[in-house]
Amino acid sequence: MRTPYIPRVVIDCRWLNSGGAGRVTELLLRGLRESELKVRWVLWGPVDTLQNVVWPGSEIADIANDPREWNGQRDWFRIPPAELTLFMHQQRPLRAVPSVTLIHDTIPLHYAAGPIQRGLKRAFLRRVASISGELLTDSDYSRDCIVRDLGVAGETVTVVRWPADTEMAERIVKLRRRMEPQKNAIYLGLFLPHKNLDRLLAAFAETRFCAEGGKLTLMGGLEQETDRLISRLDADQKGWVSVHPFSSQQDLEYLLATSRFLVQPSLEEGFGLPAWEALCCGLPVCSSDGGSLPEVTRGQADIFPATSTEQMVTALDRCAARAELMTPETAERASQEFISGSPSISDLARQVEGIVERNLGRRHGLSEPAARSKN
Repeated sequence: MRTPYIPRVVIDCRWLNSGGAGRVTELLLRGLRESELKVRWVLWGPVDTLQNVVWPGSEIADIANDPREWNGQRDWFRIPPAELTLFMHQQRPLRAVPSVTLIHDTIPLHYAAGPIQRGLKRAFLRRVASISGELLTDSDYSRDCIVRDLGVAGETVTVVRWPADTEMAERIVKLRRRMEPQKNAIYLGLFLPHKNLDRLLAAFAETRFCAEGGKLTLMGGLEQETDRLISRLDADQKGWVSVHPFSSQQDLEYLLATSRFLVQPSLEEGFGLPAWEALCCGLPVCSSDGGSLPEVTRGQADIFPATSTEQMVTALDRCAARAELMTPETAERASQEFISGSPSISDLARQVEGIVERNLGRRHGLSEPAARSKN
């Protein structure tokens, strides 16, 4: 009897512990621990990080390089051999291997420094699209942008529905019960131009919340971005704003548990993971209308036009007033309500299994159910 054919599927885990791409990679790995799909999962990334998430039957292909080096091309020849590779970020090696690629958004095209850089970025993403069997993305908004900006067919782009992390929400609920609440608003994310932080600083200074002693914490920039932003703060701003690079998941959860609300002022977002996770944890959210944010927050945020400082002021104070009435109990109920309408980590794993099965079937000329085994 012939040995059953078990295809190898590589998951690009080099982004683990790095921003939104790392966070969604973590959620996917947690879901796949219970996978019954007949494949050999290969986790491609740093062994010191992956040894805590690897599961029986999966294996690690160790690599410690920064995936952003050489514009993502340093690891061109180090992609492990496999029937399929799942790239968790668009900044991937432009090597034509059987693959599925997660393009989080096309924001780099909209905020490039000039037409030459914009053209290079568009050419890069079009190449990514052309060598990928299927494209994944984070929201309906991002799917529409990919179709428009890259000229690809809509049926080749699948929206991945990211899950609520109930374990994280439960940790924050417990923290909130025993921690002293702070009169503080938080922004979480990189300090890039499209994040609209200059308008946020200008608007926050005009709020009643700030006048009454409210503070603003910005966390998530790279060290260089953080230093640059701090150097631009004037003496008045330094009295009510603090700026920090991302430090740890523990510190992030402390902020989510003790702050009054989260603000996401972006001009554009492909998903808006901080706003999503804040709502999953029962924290009020004040958000711009930039990109996918109205879609992701599902009517649960105080929304303002991204380019209106005046309306941002109004929304910030409205959210602060709403947050003032929140108790640990009402926050817990808000968390449970939002999570009840959200996919689970198991739902994510099943969706990705279907994507893997579909692409293995295409590659081997099988129907989708037959991709599970081949004798």
